[in-house]
Amino acid sequence: MKRILGIGCLAGLAAGAAAALFAATAGRGPIRDAIALEDSISHGTSGAHHDDLFSRGVQEIGGAIGLIVFGLALGVIFAVVLAAVGPRLVASTPLTASIRLGFFGFVAVVLVPFLKYPANPPAVGDPDTVNERTVLYFAVLGLSILLTWAVWRFHLGVSLSPVAKAWATAALYGAGLLVIFLALPGNPDAIDAPADLVWRFRLASLGGLAAAWATLALVTGTLLSRPGRAGESSGTQAPA
Repeated sequence: MKRILGIGCLAGLAAGAAAALFAATAGRGPIRDAIALEDSISHGTSGAHHDDLFSRGVQEIGGAIGLIVFGLALGVIFAVVLAAVGPRLVASTPLTASIRLGFFGFVAVVLVPFLKYPANPPAVGDPDTVNERTVLYFAVLGLSILLTWAVWRFHLGVSLSPVAKAWATAALYGAGLLVIFLALPGNPDAIDAPADLVWRFRLASLGGLAAAWATLALVTGTLLSRPGRAGESSGTQAPA
């Protein structure tokens, strides 16, 4: 377990660094444009200009540090989950198991919530609805993880031919997603920002998370593939 936690920390730091690098390059333009729009709206509403407590450069450095800390926490959780479920992912190597878990994790934790409640620029959103939006986001996140777990258990337990099992699993997952998307309400806030800016910001946010999850899965699997010290177990085994 000690080795698993160490690998999770290293992979998480790499994932956080990848997300920070993406935000500083491909995501920098949309993020800055969104912040500039928010500033123009707030200044226009108040009729006065207010200096920021921290400069834009300091804010960007703080954001990068926040992404790295987030990656560190995510890496530890990912490594522990991989150690627990890795033997049941039908993978021949730790790298393959890690990539599969990374894919399923990205879909459940990032993609499904994004499809229901995509990220919006800072200029979008009424401060009075922040609690409602937070509850809705965590609701879709929890339901997505629960659905993924239930479908995975179904896939492992059902006795069908490989083709029938694949179709049944896909149908169950699709039906579950449909129920989740129809049961939860839409975003409570109107989108008043330019559509081009909104979608550039959303894609930048999604791209940063994709970079983090891809790096996390690849680094974790690579480190687990290296032989540990004598008498030390990696915590994951390839299934027979």
